[in-house]
Amino acid sequence: MLLSAMILCSGIMKAQKPENILAAVGTPPNPKVQISWNRYNDYAAITEICKKLAAAHPDLVKLESMGKSFQGKDLWVMTITNTKIGTADKKPAMYIDGNIHSNEIQGSEFALYTAWYLAEMHASGNKAIQSLLTDKTFYIAPTINPDARDNFIHQANTAHSPRTGLIPIDNDRDGATNEDGFDDLDGDGQIVMMRRKNVNGRYKVDPTDSRRMIMIGNDEKGEYELLGSEGIDNDGDGFVNEDGEGAYDPNRDWGWNWQPNYIQNGAYKYPFSLPENRSIVDFVMKHPNIAAAQSYHNNGGMILRGPGALEDVDTYNAQDVRVYDALGQKGEEMLPGYKYLVVYKDLYSVFGGELDWFYGGRGIYTFSNELWTGYSMYNKPDGEDSQNQLYTFDKDLLMKDAFVDWHPYKHPQYGDIEIGG
Repeated sequence: MLLSAMILCSGIMKAQKPENILAAVGTPPNPKVQISWNRYNDYAAITEICKKLAAAHPDLVKLESMGKSFQGKDLWVMTITNTKIGTADKKPAMYIDGNIHSNEIQGSEFALYTAWYLAEMHASGNKAIQSLLTDKTFYIAPTINPDARDNFIHQANTAHSPRTGLIPIDNDRDGATNEDGFDDLDGDGQIVMMRRKNVNGRYKVDPTDSRRMIMIGNDEKGEYELLGSEGIDNDGDGFVNEDGEGAYDPNRDWGWNWQPNYIQNGAYKYPFSLPENRSIVDFVMKHPNIAAAQSYHNNGGMILRGPGALEDVDTYNAQDVRVYDALGQKGEEMLPGYKYLVVYKDLYSVFGGELDWFYGGRGIYTFSNELWTGYSMYNKPDGEDSQNQLYTFDKDLLMKDAFVDWHPYKHPQYGDIEIGG
């Protein structure tokens, strides 16, 4: 632990010298591997990019598989360091992963960009990056939930689709698995909302934006009831969308302060019961040179550290907290709109989270960034009506591409409804 602190603190002090602050800023000139960063990549594309980086930079990038996902996909990890000077496992290292939650796909692109940036800037002759990769090693795993990432990208989904993996689970205890999930009723490739006219409903159309539903006032008569996400009662049990894919949380599966599902919603069978997480643990255990870690999540503009639960407060000693605070506060300066937060007191309680296993189980300084924030829309804090800000941003800058106009549909159980939102 002391070694980790010395490594990180010395890095902070060096980076904050005036001559080093902008030493690695910029885009790699004439990169060997040309990548378009205006898209999200599925598993096949991620694999291709990783292989291209390893082939183009053989003295910097080594590609290997940490293990297999439930569906048999390789969990790729790139080892990035200057192998001409020292060996990777003898240098202090940082581990980075993304996309533990299937609907938080942005983290994979951040991890990929980091790998590409390090390799290409080193090759271009950037002195700061060359010095970094002479002394340090990076282990970068772009996606640690590849099965569900592909499902999210290629199947009809919403931003709020389950964060799960794809191990079949009988969520409604009827003896069948995954038999009643979302249904793309109108075949447009999107899962949006269903509404039905009802004078006793709690919603009305927003007079300023017909796409938006708002709650009625105490003395107002309702116009619509919301029926949930697109779907039908596939198994005839009287419920809609109650047994879709997965429904466990890979970030509640880690063997530190783990709790079963009746305490920690999303927990699976037992600690490290998911093959993807077991593979990561095996890899980390084989690399004791890892001193720091970063897990990229999506949405909220947060720089998160543990502990995840009040019970773990004493695990984080005062010296380590000072290091966390220094890094977190610097992150707030560098990332407008982001907040440095402690999970258990600023967000919610998490048992069996990745952050806490990395720190509690291995003594590794670990952060989780919730990427992207409403602040990015108009460079100001989120207002009280964040939903309205989303609609305004969509209208002003996305050309109304983020929401679907309401349109009629004949539902087999609900009758005449409308789909949209």
